[in-house]
Amino acid sequence: MTGFQHAIIGCGRVAPNHVDGFARVPGWSVAAACDREAHVTAFAAEHGIPRTARDPQELFADPGVTSVSIAVDHAQHGPLVERALRAGKHVLVEKPICLDPAEARRLTALAAQHGLVLAVVAQHRYDPLVLAVRRWVADGELGRLVFGAVQLKARRPADYYTGSYWRGTVAGEGGSALVNQGYHALDAIHWICGDVTVAGALAGRRVLGDVIETEDTLSGLLSAGGTPVTLNVTVGSSEEWRSRIELVGDLGWIVFDLDHPGRVHDWGGSARLDSLAGAERDRSLAEEPPGPAYYGTSHRRLIADFCRSVATGEPMLSAAGDAVATLDTIVELYERAQAGSAPAPD
Repeated sequence: MTGFQHAIIGCGRVAPNHVDGFARVPGWSVAAACDREAHVTAFAAEHGIPRTARDPQELFADPGVTSVSIAVDHAQHGPLVERALRAGKHVLVEKPICLDPAEARRLTALAAQHGLVLAVVAQHRYDPLVLAVRRWVADGELGRLVFGAVQLKARRPADYYTGSYWRGTVAGEGGSALVNQGYHALDAIHWICGDVTVAGALAGRRVLGDVIETEDTLSGLLSAGGTPVTLNVTVGSSEEWRSRIELVGDLGWIVFDLDHPGRVHDWGGSARLDSLAGAERDRSLAEEPPGPAYYGTSHRRLIADFCRSVATGEPMLSAAGDAVATLDTIVELYERAQAGSAPAPD
């Protein structure tokens, strides 16, 4: 892989993970960054990026730019992805792909039509632990799944929202606790268990009702191929970040997280599962994340796969269509929650 130039559009919290990931791939360089002037100048200087832009169109129009990362507010994902694809750029977009499933399907079709790679950041699909659990489930190590339980408790203080022009708003974020923080935990269930449907949901503003328009807490009941899965996410916790996923089958069970590094916490079943889970527990990751710890380090693995796909034309491990399925579930959870939403506390 030689001579590939990448540009980053949006220089916020997650952008350093993109710089870090592309800088590690031989033959690739981060050639440009784009954002509002106050953000992009400091970001480019900190990360040694030689070129800055204020208008994404400047980068879309540059034939030397191979691909772009889109890491802006959720509402801009769809329009910017479409403009980039129509300009012939390969695209890596932070989750969600956009806010409308119909638009998401149109974007994936547009990428295929133009022979371009469109990938959505779901870095935990590349976590070694998540890949191991996915393999164990597929191989029947847990037997027939009986139930699953997914939990994310996180803390987002008021200034996380008041200091942002888009977070906590319906128009800019499209939701909060679920579509932003809880996305990865839900996406992991899609990745491990396959098709997911929604049986019910309840959402509310338990803590941040005077700060945000959207939910700070959501609970849902899902079906993963007929297996009931409970989902609970909140940004109103006193703990900064803690995730747990439990999968129980008739032959065994596993409890693990998506924190950094991901860990197996409990398991039981056959001697083979005991050996597999024990080895996974003992495996350690020495990698230090370039951003917040709970982002982990698998942006690096995802980005390496993206670069490989751009260079070779071979498909990625996780395609953009996978992200459309997760978005479908998120939208349906919000619709179900709105139909029977919990009132904000007095």
